[in-house]
Amino acid sequence: MEFNFDNIRYYNDEDFRRCQPELAEEPTLVRILNYYQPGITPEQVKDFIFSFKTIDEFQLTFIIKLIEKIVTDSTDSITYSGIENLEPDKKYLFLTNHRNIVMDVAMLNYVLYKNLPVFQSTAIAIGDNLLGIPWVKHLARINKSFLVERDLPAQDMLMSAKRLSYFIRHILTSKENSIWIAHREGRTKDGNDQTQAGLIKMLTMSGEGLFSENLSELHILPVAISYENDPCDIMKINELYTIQSGQKYVKGPMEDFNSMFAGMMGQKGRVHYHFGEELTKEKLLKINENIPVNQKVRNLCDYIDRFIYSQYRLFEKNYIATDLLNDSNDFAHLYSTDSKQKFVETMNEKLSEISFDSQIAKDIFLKMFANPVKNYYSTMDHNYSFKF
Repeated sequence: MEFNFDNIRYYNDEDFRRCQPELAEEPTLVRILNYYQPGITPEQVKDFIFSFKTIDEFQLTFIIKLIEKIVTDSTDSITYSGIENLEPDKKYLFLTNHRNIVMDVAMLNYVLYKNLPVFQSTAIAIGDNLLGIPWVKHLARINKSFLVERDLPAQDMLMSAKRLSYFIRHILTSKENSIWIAHREGRTKDGNDQTQAGLIKMLTMSGEGLFSENLSELHILPVAISYENDPCDIMKINELYTIQSGQKYVKGPMEDFNSMFAGMMGQKGRVHYHFGEELTKEKLLKINENIPVNQKVRNLCDYIDRFIYSQYRLFEKNYIATDLLNDSNDFAHLYSTDSKQKFVETMNEKLSEISFDSQIAKDIFLKMFANPVKNYYSTMDHNYSFKF
């Protein structure tokens, strides 16, 4: 099947040169560059933007250094494990849980940059709903973002999914780039990471043969991402409360941009990336080939979820939130009294901004931190009783 990918593909060098004049005049980019290089003038910004001739040069000279500064300013540390599972010359489909619109993949690329002998940034699957501002769309597509089309009429959804599937397979099988994609549409807002079956079905649309052969061609490698803090927690609480109240949540015109900015610059505490093993044909064969396709998809989603749950790095506040929800001290040996007091004070300070039912807001806040604990223990035998 032949598709035209022009509407969704990321930019090439020619596209980059075509949009440089527009970027050079963008006031917000001036502010971004002032963060990166304090004191830079608008005229110097133009010279800076036009100094790059290729996207690779732009990314290696500027973007990766900008990410490094954001990581330094907004995290206490970034650690990683399982990096030995990566073969330097191989292209992977990095499939991760999704907590932060921009930084999930930005920090993934930062880790790869620090560890691979020859760095090439991943291509990035991103919802086109996040790119309503023209200069943001340009900047995203310069940085190898390709578009996942949202809010299409029902009759167009299937063809869009097929085109996306073929594009992803083309990029990987041609060994043009590795790819990052989230395991679900939209960020996990309640701390309960769950892989969407629709994503796996989309990936299979462009392949042939057995389920195991189809997906092994994509070199899927799951990655578990753990954040100590969520800088968008209050935004997420507002959305979850609206939905729990039976109302439809309607985003404001700048809400996605504000979430992206807060997620980038807000304090994330400690962050950890754990790289799993590639889902080879042999691993995928363990998902029984003699069962209906829908069950194979469900089994694979469960496999990815168990991986994320078991490899999620739990911090003190995860255990504190669990004990507060359970009204217990089951995990008190894993945190200090001072840490618990500081957590409660921070929670109360944050929730003072909330205008609706404080108890519901508190429960939502605590579950954001406690659900990863509950999920972690769901992967093993244990004697803990969770009341949420």
